[in-house]
Amino acid sequence: MKKKILMAVVALIVLGVLGGGVIFAMKWFAAQKAAPAAAPATPAAAATAPDTSADDDEEDPAAAGGEGAVGPQVLVLSHIIVNLESERKNAFLKCDISILFRDQELGKLASSDKPTPENSIIRAIVLEALSGKKVEEAADLETRESIRQEIKDKLNEKFASRNRTKEALEKAKKTGKPPKPPIKDVLVVDWAIQQ
Repeated sequence: MKKKILMAVVALIVLGVLGGGVIFAMKWFAAQKAAPAAAPATPAAAATAPDTSADDDEEDPAAAGGEGAVGPQVLVLSHIIVNLESERKNAFLKCDISILFRDQELGKLASSDKPTPENSIIRAIVLEALSGKKVEEAADLETRESIRQEIKDKLNEKFASRNRTKEALEKAKKTGKPPKPPIKDVLVVDWAIQQ
């Protein structure tokens, strides 16, 4: 009798493992099938995506797929905390900002693990743009967008001399277009206000 019960328990365990494996395989294949169709499905989702139409003619090493192809360099500034002006004391803004670099060398310098002048300059500009805001301003979506644009403009202005290299100027002369700014975009990925 004990042998039959033991065999039944083993059989149930084996069936459970096989059933779980089948379910996992079905979900995995369904996810693989759905991955190519991961583009925004609704007009609302497409409307919230950043506008990159101005950068479509830009040469992207990652799109070329050649040797050494890499995507844009990204500097993630996490857990930035600044005080906000408020009637209540201790109001503050906590945010995370990602900076996408068109200039790969500048991106490497800024996102280095070691302290660099580029990283310090970027952090100072970001803190300057965020500091001194009122709670009402920080809560306003239009103000957040203007802060994002202000950071991008100031960073491009500060690092504009990087576009004046001989190679960049020659390329601009050939294409008839001015050199592109070194900062591709500034993205606000987290924004929380505590009062």
